[in-house]
Amino acid sequence: MNYFHIIQRIIIVSVVLFSISGCMAHYPQMTREEWKQTTTRQYDGVKRDDVFNAAEKLFRLADGDDFIVSHQENSMNASRPWTVYLVLAASFGVDSWNVEARSDGEKTLASVFVSQSNGAAMPMPTTQANTYSVGGGSGMGIPILGTAIYDVFWARMDWLLGKRKNWMTCKEADERVKANIVWGENHALCNKFNIKDIAPTENDRLIKFVER
Repeated sequence: MNYFHIIQRIIIVSVVLFSISGCMAHYPQMTREEWKQTTTRQYDGVKRDDVFNAAEKLFRLADGDDFIVSHQENSMNASRPWTVYLVLAASFGVDSWNVEARSDGEKTLASVFVSQSNGAAMPMPTTQANTYSVGGGSGMGIPILGTAIYDVFWARMDWLLGKRKNWMTCKEADERVKANIVWGENHALCNKFNIKDIAPTENDRLIKFVER
């Protein structure tokens, strides 16, 4: 492969990678009320620790031990480093989740927030002929805008906590985006590059679903 074709591939891959990493900037800004409505849920008859256990189960089903989880009294954090390899380049980043829950009598108020940092690495020409080094660019962690990622998160939490009959698959989640029911990216839980997305069984529920 000659020098021109290598540079051409680098440019194409660079455009694709940075288009993916920058696409969230084009989404509309959410108001405080929209954020609160999107990121919080009230669970009646559910304990605080049930929420944290369900959230960890959700992350393990999504991508197993790739999630690094830590717990505090009223919160938990989960981070997932990831890499996507392409021809002559790679995209890398970290998805960071924060889940909080506080109980008040027989009800628990839960909230979640997810952000992502990402960057790219690709071969760069050096001063020596036919010699290349690896260059990279990184991005600061920014909130994942939109309702799509939270839509699938809460649907799966509802299933694990016995509030929903059916598990929301990534196919269903993607269809809801296409139908404009929700908007934004759901790649932190649903993508074909680096998410295992294991289908749960009834034994994975923390609270049994009761038909009403």
